Amino acid sequence: VEMEISPRCFFKLKEHRRSMVGRTGCGICGVESLKDVELKPEPLKRTYQFDMNFYQPAMKYFEQVQKVGQVTGSTHAMLAFTPEGKFLGGTEDVGRHVALDKLIGMRAMKKWGPVVVFLSSRASYEMVQKAAVTGIEILFAISAPTNRALCLAKECDLTLSAFCRDNRANIYNAPERLLNL
Repeated sequence: VEMEISPRCFFKLKEHRRSMVGRTGCGICGVESLKDVELKPEPLKRTYQFDMNFYQPAMKYFEQVQKVGQVTGSTHAMLAFTPEGKFLGGTEDVGRHVALDKLIGMRAMKKWGPVVVFLSSRASYEMVQKAAVTGIEILFAISAPTNRALCLAKECDLTLSAFCRDNRANIYNAPERLLNL
């Protein structure tokens, strides 16, 4: 195939160029300016809560979902629960973004209502953004939150908890959605 790109289209393409070569990524890797990818989610409505009595049982589902991760130690898992603590499903992938995208797709395909999501990764800006844009109000992350994730969680009123371990979690924003703290 021989193709010629018009100068006008080539200029538009250069405006959105990325400085790294690769086929996959979070969508931010390699962009020259964060304003090029910034998406401002609307503030979330407070439509559901999560009883923290379901927290510890929920954490145990990582073992069930991370089959490849148990062997390799190199995958991420995302878990979805109803606000009443019922396990809906989970996804696993070597990429944390792909694992969350799979879970969001599973939610849409199975027409789940409100979900509480547990991430086996850190709570980065992009993960919080994906959750907020898709109406996920409560997010738990095994690892640290980034500063941009904390700021976005406040802006869009997302309940964000991180450093989730056995029987403990740091709650950074909107604890009102969490019962029995």
